[in-house]
Amino acid sequence: MDLLSGGFLRGGVGFLRASGDMLKGTSSVSKDVRIGVTQACVVFVSTLGGSWLEANFLAFLSLLMELASHGRATQTPADAALTRRCVSFILRSTLGSLLGEKAQTNAAKHLCLTVAAQKRGIDAAVTDGNVETRGSSADVSASQHVVVCCLLELGRLIQGLGSTAAPLLMDSSTVLLDTVISILLHPAASARLAAAWCLRCVVMAMPSQCSLLLDRCAERLVALKSSPEAVAGYGAAVAALVAAVQHCPLGIPHTKGKVVLGLAEDLLRSASQNSRISLQRTQAGWLLVSSLVTLGPAVVEHHLSRLLLLWRCVFPASLREQEMELQRGDYFTWQVTLEGRAGALSAMKNLLLCCSELATDDVISRLLTPLACSVALLAKLPALLRSYGGSIRSWSIVYRLRVYELLAVLPPHTYQESFGLVMNQLVSDLSSQDNLNQPCSELTLLPPLCHHDDLPLVGPALYDTDHRYIEGQLHSSSVGGGLSGQ
Repeated sequence: MDLLSGGFLRGGVGFLRASGDMLKGTSSVSKDVRIGVTQACVVFVSTLGGSWLEANFLAFLSLLMELASHGRATQTPADAALTRRCVSFILRSTLGSLLGEKAQTNAAKHLCLTVAAQKRGIDAAVTDGNVETRGSSADVSASQHVVVCCLLELGRLIQGLGSTAAPLLMDSSTVLLDTVISILLHPAASARLAAAWCLRCVVMAMPSQCSLLLDRCAERLVALKSSPEAVAGYGAAVAALVAAVQHCPLGIPHTKGKVVLGLAEDLLRSASQNSRISLQRTQAGWLLVSSLVTLGPAVVEHHLSRLLLLWRCVFPASLREQEMELQRGDYFTWQVTLEGRAGALSAMKNLLLCCSELATDDVISRLLTPLACSVALLAKLPALLRSYGGSIRSWSIVYRLRVYELLAVLPPHTYQESFGLVMNQLVSDLSSQDNLNQPCSELTLLPPLCHHDDLPLVGPALYDTDHRYIEGQLHSSSVGGGLSGQ
């Protein structure tokens, strides 16, 4: 394990010397080496078997968490993302297949205790340091990767255990729900989202917890709506819990939908009142709206007029008005604007997917002006990027993704007047060298539309999501084969 850890962290330095000097002297570890180490760890543990893993789980978990938090493995956001995927892949491929029910329950306890220890460390760092700069501290940077890996696997274990995981929620030694909920205030966004996802897994395993957790998170969202972390964390948690209802046969009380919409409207109305939390309130508000729509037509039909009003307010009243707004604002106002419109487009898409019977000709006609404005803005994004540079780049990528997602589920005749503009933008997105040289979110809509043999023509970014890269390597003839070797 020391050898494998050294290979993961240092690559050619002292690793795989038998293969020659090919890797020596490299300043960074290639993805292929880390993929190879990931495969080797899974095979190694699988060969030793479930009994060994159960007896040595604490040492094994400690080693993986050291990899997840090590500075060498998380030097860049891309390195950190790959490391988290590798660690999560090892955990899922071993805990999920080698351990029995009792051992999985014990593993879930230790994962929860690891998260609690990380939270205590962050709280201590915040107490000793400057609260305003805690998001950039080394402690936060290291802890978020450990917390994300632990929470994702904890959620998967609980979901797999189902109702037999109920004693975990009552265990006073772990206080599982309190621990997970406390991470909703973590300074790192990835940790907050992982906590929200873990709560979603809890209610899918034990639907009776849904209303209780929903009330708890909604109350905290209202009480702490002046805190950026609280708005983002609790907003994501409420959205995750509401979106989980579609998978739970018990459902939730009908009045909860009204409560969620009220929270969303309050966040969106107050977003402009305090620039410090405008982005968080805008994002959380539209997340809540999108999750509300997943409750289905029986709930949404009572709130449809309010939803249509929200959509009308976030977009310009006409194309001429949109042209005028392009002449004003700064990078921050455009961040908030793109965030809000991307969220609105996502909620529209959910309406068409989850409440198709409500998408009558009258409703769609009332969406045509927002749709025309959103498509027209696509052509203006390059000019905005030239004006404000990288400060709005990520928001523009998400915005384009949301536009394409909505267009993919709308009847084509509803936007036939924009065919030329849409096609020009698609050609630009697909042919831009800048897009082909790095992971590009908007291209991830293509896989279900393409033949498998055609995907390599579009670039490796299509494969660089979730565990797909790692799993692709598992089925290739050699480490580092797969797409990158074609």
